Amino acid sequence: MGARGEAVADTRRRIVDAAKALHAQQGVLPTSWDDIADRAGVSTPTAYRHFPSLGELIPACARSVFDIIEPPGLEEAALQFPSDGSSADRLEHLVRASCVCYAKGRGWLHAAHRERDFVPELDAAVRVLDESLQVLVAAAAQRELSRAQLALLVALCDFPFWWSLTAAGLTDTEAEEQIVRLVRSLSDERSTP
Repeated sequence: MGARGEAVADTRRRIVDAAKALHAQQGVLPTSWDDIADRAGVSTPTAYRHFPSLGELIPACARSVFDIIEPPGLEEAALQFPSDGSSADRLEHLVRASCVCYAKGRGWLHAAHRERDFVPELDAAVRVLDESLQVLVAAAAQRELSRAQLALLVALCDFPFWWSLTAAGLTDTEAEEQIVRLVRSLSDERSTP
């Protein structure tokens, strides 16, 4: 990529980073293009030129967050977990890895979940994460789960549950440990005859 291409990529990255930070602080809908441009150190027309609408900005923000938290594709899910070990061990691994991801993307993920009903692009981004989590939970369990079991495990491993624990005053580590405890207890219940 030439100097011009690098400059364009840098400008786009600054705009996306500014948008993610502002979305995390004040929400997506209250954030103006002027706010984004100011924070990115560009003019408002420059921000518009790179991202003419929320429909283009939100997916760029989501891709940036996905790069941080790295949700796997469907075919990669089974490879995330060693074949040895118990279902509880694999689910614990999933919880711990998910909690690290949630801590890294907490602000934008919270804004995305909070405003998903109002911004279709946010809803689409959250659906990608939801679908990835369902696949990962099923791959970690490595056994047939009822619809109710899958739903419960996904809910316990999902960002909103982690967020509610941290919002209630638990540290990131304490929230992670409580989720691990709950998931392990469910996994233990399922394995008893």
